[in-house]
Amino acid sequence: MTFKPLITLRNFMIILCISMLVMLGQKVFLIADKIQMTKEADRLYAAGDLISAENQYRLAAANHSILYMEERVAKRLNELSPITAIRQGLNALESSAKAQAATKDFTGFMKSYDTLLSLKATYMKPGGPYESYYRQLSTDSGISDQFTTYFREFKEQFLTELAQSQSGNTGEEDSFKWNLLQIPDVYYGSAASKNELLASKFKSHDTAKLKALAGTGNFSGILETALSMMNAYNQHNYEASWVLGQAESSGKIILNKDLESDNITAFAGHAVSYRNFAGSAGVTLSKVLTLVDTSKAKLLKNAKRMTSKGQYAEAIQLYGDLAPLEDTSSIIAATRLAWNIAEPVRLLPGGEEQGKYENVISNKGLHGKKVIVAGIDSNGVLYYAAMNNDESVITLTGNILPKFESLRSLTFNDQLAASSGSGAPVVLAESEVEGGRTLFTAYEMKSDGISQLFSMAGDSYELQSDDSILVPNADLGDGVDGQTARYRKVDGNYQFTEIVQEYAVISASDVALHPFEKVSIHCEIIVDNFGNTLAYSNGVYILLQGDVGSVTGNALVSGQYQNGYQLVGTDMGEQYVPVFVVESVGSMSFGR
Repeated sequence: MTFKPLITLRNFMIILCISMLVMLGQKVFLIADKIQMTKEADRLYAAGDLISAENQYRLAAANHSILYMEERVAKRLNELSPITAIRQGLNALESSAKAQAATKDFTGFMKSYDTLLSLKATYMKPGGPYESYYRQLSTDSGISDQFTTYFREFKEQFLTELAQSQSGNTGEEDSFKWNLLQIPDVYYGSAASKNELLASKFKSHDTAKLKALAGTGNFSGILETALSMMNAYNQHNYEASWVLGQAESSGKIILNKDLESDNITAFAGHAVSYRNFAGSAGVTLSKVLTLVDTSKAKLLKNAKRMTSKGQYAEAIQLYGDLAPLEDTSSIIAATRLAWNIAEPVRLLPGGEEQGKYENVISNKGLHGKKVIVAGIDSNGVLYYAAMNNDESVITLTGNILPKFESLRSLTFNDQLAASSGSGAPVVLAESEVEGGRTLFTAYEMKSDGISQLFSMAGDSYELQSDDSILVPNADLGDGVDGQTARYRKVDGNYQFTEIVQEYAVISASDVALHPFEKVSIHCEIIVDNFGNTLAYSNGVYILLQGDVGSVTGNALVSGQYQNGYQLVGTDMGEQYVPVFVVESVGSMSFGR
């Protein structure tokens, strides 16, 4: 199969010729058009219609079909270039503003508006050469009406956003406020109308937001939000007095509720927060600050009154609650000191625990101490504490007090303290013991610990000028009553040294020489073959009569020889010996 060519050379040439004729016709038309536009531009220019002339010259310059009057056209366009600039500027702004309004690009739109103002300021100077041109071109473009429409749309958008965000948080979403402020006064009708509208809307928005926070009790949130609002308004040179007013109102309500419920901790915390807020906001005169200061002064006065009444714990608690609001550390320390001096038991370990100590004693201003205190706990352990003049405290722990169950008294004994020579306080304990005697136990409160000074039982104790102690009716463990014992200090502790004799001590061989005299004899008590109790000393036997008791061995026998003799059985056989009427027998064999 063969194909016949569709386009022959002749046909191609025909088509090419036709195309060239069409193009030539268009060229001819454009040439004629340019010539006509140039002539029309010259006519308009001559008639003084420069705006229309500029337009014709500009169209002619854009027609490159022929070089015709190019220098004149260029010269005229150069002369009329301000009109060209105005026309192009308005056209560009019209296009950009339309796009920015469609995309809700308010920032870009305001830049376009600023450009419009700049263009107007350049060419629409009163009495200037281009004022009339600008007016006509602006009117012809309708740009003023367009900007009015766009500003109205943006204003309605921002007012709607403002109304819908009253319960939100401050931040970037509040940009609608600042956008509303940027919209020129003229688009609100007037400056007064703008101020009235925005003040009403802003106040409604801000107070609703702050009240919502107040309703939740979020005091810090109220102040943070109020400060954020105030700073934002200041940055935009806008005065919004209602923000501080609402913060004041909410602050006053919350602080008064704290005081009414006696929640001083909350009051102090809220007061500090408000002070910080006021400082950051530059607020010096405030009803809330006045409320804080007057309430704080009243509470401090109450705490001082509590201290004077001895309500130390309550006072310290109140001072502590107020600490965030004012440094009360020194007054708390002073109150605690007064409490410790008034109730020295608190100085003892665990002394703040009610009923921990029994038989507590204290003294003030003695032994170079502000206060000293001693006490016995429920287990009978002796404790001691002292507050020095520098208010430091030392505590000492002793041993279990002998016979603490029958403790009769516990005292600081200045006489014993003075005689001890150490300068340390001496605590004397008196307890009841069997036989009607009293157990006297004394302790020295030395800096390195509690040491026992003595422990002795008798009817009393008598400190002697030679630093010894006499104990009448001393209990020496021999079961004998009526003996007076002497104790002397040995290595810091009083120890028994002797029985004090009330009668003259004679030899057993001289007993007959002292008839009817009260005398004492050192002897050994024995029992003879007949069951008689005899006193024996240096080969001499004496028959003992009276209350001899059960004492045997070495003893001190006191009584009278009354001129009597009696037969007894001894190792030397039966013999007559003097009869000694016994009044008391003291064993010299201790521990029996």
